[in-house]
Amino acid sequence: MAFSILCLLLALLIKNTFPTQVAMLLALLAMLAFKVVTPSQALTGFSNTGVATVAVLFVVAEGIQRTSVLLPVFRVLLGKPKQLWVAQLRLMVPVAAASAFLNNTPVVTMMIPVVQGWSRRAGFPIAKLLMPLNNAAILGGTVTLLGTSTSLVVKALAEADGLEDQNGEPINLTIFGIAKVGLPSLLVGILYMLVFSRCLLRDRGASSTATVTKNPREYTVALLVESRSPIVNETVTDAGLRQLQGLFLIEITRAGGEVIPAVSPETRIEAGDTLLFAGIVETVTELYHIVGLVPATVQSTKLAAERHKRRLVEVVISPTSLLVGRSVKESKFRSRFQAAIIAVHRRGTHVRQKIADIALCAGDTLLLETSTEFMERHGRNSNFALVSEVSGSQPPREDRLHMVLSAVIASTMVLLATVGGPVYPLLTSASLAAAAMLVTSCLTLRNAGDSVSIPVILTVASSFGVSKGLETSGGAAELADFIVRIFRGLGNRGLLFGIYLSTAILSSLITNNAAVALVFPIAKTIIESEGLNTLAALYTIMLAASASFSTPIGYTTNLLVDGPGGYVERAERRATTAEWIAFLGSPLLIPTGG
Repeated sequence: MAFSILCLLLALLIKNTFPTQVAMLLALLAMLAFKVVTPSQALTGFSNTGVATVAVLFVVAEGIQRTSVLLPVFRVLLGKPKQLWVAQLRLMVPVAAASAFLNNTPVVTMMIPVVQGWSRRAGFPIAKLLMPLNNAAILGGTVTLLGTSTSLVVKALAEADGLEDQNGEPINLTIFGIAKVGLPSLLVGILYMLVFSRCLLRDRGASSTATVTKNPREYTVALLVESRSPIVNETVTDAGLRQLQGLFLIEITRAGGEVIPAVSPETRIEAGDTLLFAGIVETVTELYHIVGLVPATVQSTKLAAERHKRRLVEVVISPTSLLVGRSVKESKFRSRFQAAIIAVHRRGTHVRQKIADIALCAGDTLLLETSTEFMERHGRNSNFALVSEVSGSQPPREDRLHMVLSAVIASTMVLLATVGGPVYPLLTSASLAAAAMLVTSCLTLRNAGDSVSIPVILTVASSFGVSKGLETSGGAAELADFIVRIFRGLGNRGLLFGIYLSTAILSSLITNNAAVALVFPIAKTIIESEGLNTLAALYTIMLAASASFSTPIGYTTNLLVDGPGGYVERAERRATTAEWIAFLGSPLLIPTGG
C-alpha cells in the first residue's frame, strides 16, 4: 500500500495535476486511511521545530528584503565591468554569499530587476547573466543550513528520528557544518559557469516595444526624478530605461519646461525631470521601486501614508458609479478615497491628458497609489466593478537607519545560532530576529504574514508523515536494499552516489523538499544496515536536493529566471531544455567521505 501511494504521489507531482502541497496532503491522508501511519505519526511534521524554523526564517528574509539593505551593496559590487566573465564573477560571488544566509528564492526575486537594469547599462545579454545568477544562488544555499529550507528539513528529519554519528552520539548538524562540502561545490560550479556560459547560453534579445503594442492592458505613466535618485546625471541607456521589457520611454519634460519628445539613448537624466512611460503594469511596478523615482502627480504628494506603506491598486469604474462623467478634480477622488490616480487605461488607448482633467467613463481602469488600508475600505465599493492590488508593488524602505537595523538583526541571529555552543537553538534566534524586525518597523505584521509561504510549510510538514509511512511499512527498507545491491560493489562512496543520484533525479522532477522526504527513510536504512557515515549521507542528500539545475521546473528560482532570461520561447522549447541540461545539468558530486 505504501508503494502504491508513493507511485500515485510521484505521478501527481510529475504531471503537476495538483499543487505540491495538495498532492502531499492527499498522500498523507491515504496513508492515514489505510493505516500505514497513525494519527500521531501523520502530524509529527506539524509540530516539528525544523518546520517552524523554516516559517520564521521567511519573516527574517522579508525584513531584509523590505529594508533594501542588500541593494546598495550589490550596486557597488556589480560596478561597470567591461568583460562578460568579470560581470558574471562580480554577480555570482556576492549572490552566493547572500544566499548562504538567506533563502535563495527571495534573493533571486530581489536580484532579477537589479540584474535586468545592470545588463542593459553594461551591454551584456540578460540570458548570460540570469541563469548564472540562479545557479550561484542555489549553490550558495548549500554552504550553510540557512541557505535553503531543504537543508533545514534534513536536519529536522535527522533529529526527529534520533540519528547518531559514528561515536553513538546524537547527530549535530551545525549551521556551517555543511560548508566543508558545499563550499567546494560552489567554487567548482562558479568555475564551470565562467568557462562554459559563452558557448552554452545564447543571446535571444528582447523587444520591449513589441510587448507594449501587443499588450492590451497598458498605461501612460509620468514619473518625477528626485535629486536623490541614483539615475540623476546618467544617460537613458546607463539608467536602464531604454530597453525595459513591456515599457517604453515616450518623452522627457525638463524642470524648466523643455520637452524632449524623441528620447535619445544618450540623453542625460536631470533632477526634476518628468519621464513619461507607456507600458504594462508589471513593468510600471519595477520603476516604482527605483529610489527617487516617484509619481509626478500633485495628488500623490498629498497622500498621508509614508512611501514604504503605499502600494499600487487597479480599479475598474462601474457603469453605476457616481464618478462617471465627472473629471478627477470634480469628483475629489483623492480626498474621497485616500488614493491618487497615477494612470488611466481606456479601451486599449493611451489617456495622455492631465490627470485632474480626465473625465472618467464606465469601464476605465485606474492605476492608483494608495495606502495599505484601501483594499479593506473600498474593496467592495459600488463605484468600482473590480478592485485588485498589484502584486509586489509596495516599495521597500529606503532610509539608512532601517537598513543598518536589519543588517545588525540578521548578523546577530547568525551569531547567536553559531557561537558559544550555540547560545540559542536556530528556532529561538530566528524567532528573536523576526520579533526584532517587527518591533523596529523593518517590516509590518502584514508583510510578515504575507512572507510565510503556506504551500512550502504544508509541503514540508506533510512530507514528514509520508516519510514516516515509507519507513514503518518497510517500503524504505526495500528501496534501500535495491540501492545497496546496485552500488555496494563500489564501496561506501558508491552507496553515497546511489543516494545522491536518487535524490537528484527526484528533485529535478518534483520539489526538493518532497524529494528529501522520500529519500531520507531510504538513506536512514542504508546508514543503519551498512554502517555508512551519517554526516556524509545527510550532506549528500542536502547537496543532491539542491542540484535542481537540469530542468526549468526543477526549482522555484529556475522558473523565476526562465521568462526574463528568454529561455522559454515556444519555438525554442526543445533547444532551451537541452540548454538547461547542458548548463550545470549534470549534478556536481563532491565525495563526502566514507
